[in-house]
Amino acid sequence: MSKQKEFFYCYSPVLHVFLKERNQRYTCTGLNENTLRKFWQYPRTEELDDLLTQWQVNKPK
Repeated sequence: MSKQKEFFYCYSPVLHVFLKERNQRYTCTGLNENTLRKFWQYPRTEELDDLLTQWQVNKPK
């Protein structure tokens, strides 16, 4: 599995809270070296993919 598909990089604090409230655990946090934006790195799982789909359908505007 490629690194890109192995992890999901979340740059949205609101999405991060959504995932945290649903018991998703990130493996690390950091700053994007180009933009200095904070991100959370989540391991890709079927449950995470389902939550991301749910987020896309219902995300706050």
